[in-house]
Amino acid sequence: MAQGRKKASNSPDKARPLRVIDLCTGTGCIPLLLHALLAPHFQQLEIIGVDISSTALALAHENLEHNLQLGQLASTAAADVRLHRADVLGHGNDNSVPSAESILQTQLPDLGALDTALPDQESGCDLLISNPPYISQTEFRNGTTARSVRRFEPKLALVPPYSSSRIEDCMPEDIFYHRILTLSLKLKAKLTVLECGDSKQANRVIALHKRLACAESEKFSAEIWPSREQDLASNGFHVTDGSRAVIIQTLR
Repeated sequence: MAQGRKKASNSPDKARPLRVIDLCTGTGCIPLLLHALLAPHFQQLEIIGVDISSTALALAHENLEHNLQLGQLASTAAADVRLHRADVLGHGNDNSVPSAESILQTQLPDLGALDTALPDQESGCDLLISNPPYISQTEFRNGTTARSVRRFEPKLALVPPYSSSRIEDCMPEDIFYHRILTLSLKLKAKLTVLECGDSKQANRVIALHKRLACAESEKFSAEIWPSREQDLASNGFHVTDGSRAVIIQTLR
């Protein structure tokens, strides 16, 4: 990504601010960190965090205000960072919670209807990022998940809800990725970054995106980080265990 703002053109994609969408944002750490990193380089930012938990979002708003008061964030963060309650899966038990799509359509009117494709040369999002619930019900119960995580993290943030409407060729713990990748394709996100539980899940996510992208005739590159032995060793990762990031770049 080029640093700084170039002269606006007639293209809606180039004229808008740099846009970041964080799904399953939790207490807002990712949006706040990204604003701190990006604000010195971009005159216009638009960062949206979405989560279904009202408790987590209340903490996210507190974190935003706290860091603004401490001067850890540029004053523009008050307007640039927006946090909304919404259901990423789109079928929460609470019918009063809107879907992520409806929130994005309301907050980002230039997107239009997300059930229709954006023009080929336009992107609705520069960076789509998420650390969704990705632990299976079995691993949460059988001791595979660390006790400290089970004790201090709400289950809602760790384990996808059980759904009677199973997705073909998608494991229950991967259902958030199916939904997020589908939304990424609708938005024509330039870069999608997803945290996964381990390398096996990361490979499943890439395979899932390949199936979805092929159906939409989208070209992309995908990689898992860390994957090189040097990166694994220098960052303290096990060869197979431990979280991984899937990085997907849309090719135009």
